[in-house]
Amino acid sequence: MKLTSVLTATVCLLAISLLPQPTVAKAPTGNPQPLKDDVVLPMPGGRVLALRPVCLGEGNTAYAWKRFRLGDPAGGYKESPTGVALGGAFEVGQGEEQDWCYYLGKYEISEDQVFAVLGGPKEYENSQLPARNLSWFEAEDFLRSYNKWLYANASEKVPAYGGVPGFLRLPTESEWEFAARGGAQVSSGAFDRKLPYKRRKLAQYEWFSGPKSSHNKVKKIGLLKPNVLGVHDMLGNVAEMTASLYQIEYYQGRSGGYVAKGGHYLSDARGLRSSLRTEQEFYSLNGATKTVEPAKKQTLGFRPVLSSLVFPNRQVANRMHEEWENYRQGAGQSLPAAVSTSATSAKTEVSKTDAGTHLKRLKDELSRRGTVSAPVQQELDLLATSLADIQFTIKQAEQDSAYSWVKIGAEQAFFITKEARKLPILEQLIASALKSNRQPIVDKYRQREAEIQQNIDQAMSSYTDSIRQLGTASELAIEGGFKRYTQFLSKRKAKRQSQLLTLVRKQAQEYLKIKRTNDELWKNQFFEWSTTQN
Repeated sequence: MKLTSVLTATVCLLAISLLPQPTVAKAPTGNPQPLKDDVVLPMPGGRVLALRPVCLGEGNTAYAWKRFRLGDPAGGYKESPTGVALGGAFEVGQGEEQDWCYYLGKYEISEDQVFAVLGGPKEYENSQLPARNLSWFEAEDFLRSYNKWLYANASEKVPAYGGVPGFLRLPTESEWEFAARGGAQVSSGAFDRKLPYKRRKLAQYEWFSGPKSSHNKVKKIGLLKPNVLGVHDMLGNVAEMTASLYQIEYYQGRSGGYVAKGGHYLSDARGLRSSLRTEQEFYSLNGATKTVEPAKKQTLGFRPVLSSLVFPNRQVANRMHEEWENYRQGAGQSLPAAVSTSATSAKTEVSKTDAGTHLKRLKDELSRRGTVSAPVQQELDLLATSLADIQFTIKQAEQDSAYSWVKIGAEQAFFITKEARKLPILEQLIASALKSNRQPIVDKYRQREAEIQQNIDQAMSSYTDSIRQLGTASELAIEGGFKRYTQFLSKRKAKRQSQLLTLVRKQAQEYLKIKRTNDELWKNQFFEWSTTQN
């Protein structure tokens, strides 16, 4: 090459190097894969905390709960599918697009973020590995300290509800699993799957054990693809703390340690699933010092959720009060809180609806694949008919049961009133015997009085049990039970029992409204009723 050509090329390269270079945007520390709809909160030292909106897709009524099922049969009895209803924390959007959402940490909290808020350990500084080997209490310390810093330095940047800024805390198990499954951004069929993506693509989304993924080492946050909600590393890298206490059936039974969700970098890929849950201890015994210390694990970290108060001001409280009855008589009837005390037929109706949904999903999938033969279609139709027949049979049995409990309860109530009428007579006899100083007679009457009181107490126990059992029937079945028993008494010309039945019905209605018996009040009402009868 000629010298002049070399000189020319060198001059050109030098000129290019002196030209202004395009600026490459650097992702802020704490958000390595920014998205335009991230909620980004400042942190000390120029760091940020990125959060993702998790919306319910249920509209913006005050009681817009999302009904779904926690758990998966793959987890055995510890993950038995259980119905729950989840609420949001903030109203997001405008008009018909408005929805309830909460905000979940986009990544697991990093060691650098812990350093920024708590000031140590020094080796955490600039580390983008997820914070681990922290106790549940240290995670709470981090959140408490960061909340204080936010309120003092950037409260205007924190999403608010009812004029009150939100706050960071550990997510509940329901909040965590709803987001892990894809929330309202996936179909119901996809939501029910063990993984929110195809298992053959697992290594693109999660860190698990072995040479195809983590090589048994923890990895930096945000290196892999996020799930459909834009949340990274939900099922792997480190397991994550929640605010929920561990109960085998999610919200009933003994309460133990706290719930950790997801797998980690030492987990077998075959065990990863959205429902994975483990019980973690708050404290552990130090074998060397024989002391109890806050428990920590190298495979356990956390991510926060941004939430809000339920009643931040009087206007919100008034709104919820105004909408309560419509909600409870409408959508609320099929949600777990109401179903837990509902009639058997109502519970089976909800189950039948769920079964019908799964059956329809099966039909649609088979139709899509073009594999529904005439015999298969006939079996599916018979299954749908069987579900309807089961519901009819249950309603018939419920009507018979309601009548039986009305009859048993009313007869116990009548017995109580008859026994109650004896007490004033005994009191007079005791007073007369005391006046004439006949102590053996007094003792005899006192013994008889105690027997009557015992009879009344036993009958009241049986009566309240009957009312509780009656409450397991539908209102329609209960009304039919009272009507049928009224006809029975009319044929027997049992006037006094018919009159007392009005009081029994009133007490049953009270129970149906509040789901609590009131034996002392009811007993006094029976006593009062007995004194008004000739």
